[in-house]
Amino acid sequence: MEITPFRPEHARGFRDLVVSTLAEFGFREDPEIDADLADPQRHYDAVWVALDADDAVVASVAMRRLDAEAVELKRMYVRPEARGRGLGRRLLDTALAWAREQRAQRVVLDTTEEMQAARHLYEQAGFRRTGTRTEQGAIDARCEILYALDLTRPG
Repeated sequence: MEITPFRPEHARGFRDLVVSTLAEFGFREDPEIDADLADPQRHYDAVWVALDADDAVVASVAMRRLDAEAVELKRMYVRPEARGRGLGRRLLDTALAWAREQRAQRVVLDTTEEMQAARHLYEQAGFRRTGTRTEQGAIDARCEILYALDLTRPG
């Protein structure tokens, strides 16, 4: 499967991937939280999709600069039929390479308790759990667990 920068023709496939993955884990599209789906290129600094042989979007990852030191990893999803083939790792490596090119010092992300495979992947890549949104006073049941990766530390 080919990983490529997001283009406008990927918009419908990207949206369908996100919405179906949310539904898989018991969530519904929320117009406020998911406003980025209307125009991912405008909302993020970098977005990639993975395409199958028919050019259908089967996976995605997006990055957004938060400040001079930190970037946020978002929308990392892989369709069930494309899982277990290393695609998630390839997408994560693509995003982390971009973060390093941008001279980011830290990558942060949020995920849910239910997304166990994703959490395992992040932890294997060196991300450390930093808390929950509830601990910070916010309520977003979809993205409860917070992680960070220090890019200034070797390995």
